[in-house]
Amino acid sequence: MKVLAVDFGSRRVGLAVGDTVTRIASPLALVESSRQQEVLAEILRRVAEYGVERIVVGYPLNMDGSKGRACAAVDRFAGFLRKRVAVPVSLVDEKLSSFAAEEKGKEIDRDFRRRRVFLDSLAAQVILQNYFEQT
Repeated sequence: MKVLAVDFGSRRVGLAVGDTVTRIASPLALVESSRQQEVLAEILRRVAEYGVERIVVGYPLNMDGSKGRACAAVDRFAGFLRKRVAVPVSLVDEKLSSFAAEEKGKEIDRDFRRRRVFLDSLAAQVILQNYFEQT
């Protein structure tokens, strides 16, 4: 089954795709937009392009498992998605995904200004890998 991961942000949204058989996640191009309709259009395009059967959205829980400040925005976004896509949408703990993405990014490019372009997609890749490990 193909799975699309989303690292939601107010201005940038990272995407990654993977397969439950191979359990390998690959980052996709970053979506730079604060407009949910544009983000939705890109997600729908990726769902069709890859034959995605599930979407997982990173959920920013605190280290102690309590809801972080950004959880409300992710809850709204996930609800928005659920009403507009024909595949299940799940929330996945994204704890430390940004840190792991930053570490991976340093291996690719030492310059943060250039690395910033793909960090959100690397975070989505980490979220998806974590999802595969949990299932």
